[in-house]
Amino acid sequence: MAAYLAKYLSPGVVVVVLLLVTTGLAFLAIREVNGMVKDARSSAVSERDAFWKGEIAEANAAKNEAVAAQLRAVMLADNKIRAAEAEAETKLNEMERANAALPGGAACGLGPERVRILPR
Repeated sequence: MAAYLAKYLSPGVVVVVLLLVTTGLAFLAIREVNGMVKDARSSAVSERDAFWKGEIAEANAAKNEAVAAQLRAVMLADNKIRAAEAEAETKLNEMERANAALPGGAACGLGPERVRILPR
């Protein structure tokens, strides 16, 4: 009976052992491929993140430069407006002084003396 079992069961045992070894090797191969895929994915993600961080930094620098240019333009315009306001105030004060210096400061209407001090 032992010879019978050895004759007919040994090929079955060999097949089972080969199936187990093949299954183990397949499992190891799949695990290795999954690891390579994860490495490739993490590498691609880090490259993409680095690219977009650079793009965002360039866009922020351009925006900051544009904001600074607009601020300089606003400050220049503000200075020009303040200078024009000061000049207008000075001219108004001069006209008021010249008007007060004319005889008959309380008179109503425009006389030829008052017309001469008006800006042309």
